[in-house]
Amino acid sequence: MNEISAERTLKDKSIPYYYQIMKVLRRKIEQGELAPGEKLPKELDLAKSFGVSRVTLRQALSILEADGLLERARGHGTFITKTLRNPQKIKLTGIIEQNFSAGEERRLLSIDEVTAAPDVEEFFDLPDNSRLTRIRRLKMSGDSPYCYTMNFLPTILAKKVERNDILNRSMFDIIKKRLRIQIGKINQTFEARTADNEVSEHLKIGILDPVLYVETFVYGADGEPIEFSQIYYQGNQHKYSIELLSNGDVL
Repeated sequence: MNEISAERTLKDKSIPYYYQIMKVLRRKIEQGELAPGEKLPKELDLAKSFGVSRVTLRQALSILEADGLLERARGHGTFITKTLRNPQKIKLTGIIEQNFSAGEERRLLSIDEVTAAPDVEEFFDLPDNSRLTRIRRLKMSGDSPYCYTMNFLPTILAKKVERNDILNRSMFDIIKKRLRIQIGKINQTFEARTADNEVSEHLKIGILDPVLYVETFVYGADGEPIEFSQIYYQGNQHKYSIELLSNGDVL
């Protein structure tokens, strides 16, 4: 690894140095500048190249190790993981909240009633300070969470949703196939964000780490509002592709 000076790398003193170092090393790994199986320089040498203490450097390395990008061998050093996980690719041809893939599971965090935010009140055409049922779940790949979902439903509709379905189906699938509600229009927006305290805690990532935020408004065939969802995906574990025809239509 080429030496990296603090002047070129750690530019923003308002952002913790360990976080900046972690981002630099992550980029080098993901772009192939650091190859799978490659050994990193000794901690003392690497800390000097960044102009930080070994404690600060170790914070950065610990995050990368927890994310499966680094492996430490006692007495031998720190290595780039030999088998890096390929980011999951989701094709943007419809609603993004998908059903299970092999090795995945959903974990239910809570079902509670909450006061609707103003824009959600407007969507459901509710009076001020109305309450909705919120269902919070994590989508897991092995022991690693990679998707944090909050679904908001009118309470009268939420009471019809069975717990077993919450654990085994997407909300879109529940509404369509279990509640037998004919789906009409779906409005969905995608936004790059950074993780706040709540999101970072659930996804086991650092505060300010990148996440993909997906907001979805689901209408019935009659135009009635059915469901609103907020979904956070780990930004460094997903890639999204859109396939276009030559005439510009989305497949």
